[in-house]
Amino acid sequence: MLRVYWITITAVCVGLEGVSGDKIIDGTEAKAHSRPYMAFLRIRKGKNMYNCDGFLIHPNFILTAAHCQGENITVRLGAHNLLKNERSQQVIPVEKIIPHECYNEITLVDDIMLLKLKHRARITCEVNTISIPKINEPLDLNKCSVAGWGDTKTNGTGSSVLREVNINVRFKSLSQIFGRGSGKKGACHGDSGGPLVCTGTSNIPTAVGIVSYGPKRCEDPGSEVYTKVSAYRDWIKKKINASSSA
Repeated sequence: MLRVYWITITAVCVGLEGVSGDKIIDGTEAKAHSRPYMAFLRIRKGKNMYNCDGFLIHPNFILTAAHCQGENITVRLGAHNLLKNERSQQVIPVEKIIPHECYNEITLVDDIMLLKLKHRARITCEVNTISIPKINEPLDLNKCSVAGWGDTKTNGTGSSVLREVNINVRFKSLSQIFGRGSGKKGACHGDSGGPLVCTGTSNIPTAVGIVSYGPKRCEDPGSEVYTKVSAYRDWIKKKINASSSA
């Protein structure tokens, strides 16, 4: 499998005007605000703007993929339709970008990053945190899904509305999870950094993975690769504690 970053690059002057809502490969539109942990990221790097996703794990912190780094990042929480001025939305600049120290741009090992928000997110019905798993927590890997504002096809455009698709976990390594939906169902460009959500203890939705990379063409067969969140639980806790006390 080719290791292809799943970010969407747009020119600085190009926004989301005119984009379609038919995104996430062969998926469906999510019920509005049914995933209150989802975060839409606008990332500036040089003259380019990148789109990634992330998820709120603490009122002050977003978890996402390390390959979504940039010089400046703005987080949008509480969104469903990015083209609408929804009252639920909270736009918060990122104060500190914290990629994993061992992240490798070639192998995409340790593709995980924390974003410290400039101020705390206001917890509401549309904006809330999601649990991350303990190292040995029992999980129902038969009930997993991924969501995002990414493309439905290679070289497509970003979605205006959040879309979702079910994912079948195929196998796990020490630090990664491999999975794919049935047929061509799955994530695509622009979905990087979003959570692979499975059922955890007491049927609580739990972010077990982070969208990292997939086939060169989203429609091609093969597994998508997710950073395994539980493998980095100690790192996450350490970085949150250090940044919160700074």
